[in-house]
Amino acid sequence: MQKLCFFLLASILLASCSNTTVKKEKYDDGKIKSEKTYQKINGREQLVKEVKFHHNGQKYVEGGYKNELRNGHWASWYEDGKIWSEGEFRDGKSHGKRTVYHPNGKKYYEGSFDMGKRIGVWLFYDEAGMKVKEINYSTGSAQP
Repeated sequence: MQKLCFFLLASILLASCSNTTVKKEKYDDGKIKSEKTYQKINGREQLVKEVKFHHNGQKYVEGGYKNELRNGHWASWYEDGKIWSEGEFRDGKSHGKRTVYHPNGKKYYEGSFDMGKRIGVWLFYDEAGMKVKEINYSTGSAQP
């Protein structure tokens, strides 16, 4: 019995020392609106991940943070659960590939960012998936 009490006490103490906290925000009807994950870093609680939800419970947006700025992979979804967009962030700015989709799941456009600035060739598609436009942000030229 003494070993069981010790084990339970140790488990409770370990759980209370966790460096991770999840804070939930709810809609008026009690459904989850968002979940923000915080970690203690250098003694300070910092936001490290955020997940937002549509009112119907489907994910709306999800991504990570570093130093309280968007960082890493971020994605967002339509209310029906289909992917809407995905891309990378660094220090709060779009950085790397970005892809956005039509509601039917076909690509709408894709391109790249360099610290918030559009770079290179961006391709645009109609709802059937056919390429309709190309813009080269390196030269500033657009081609249908």
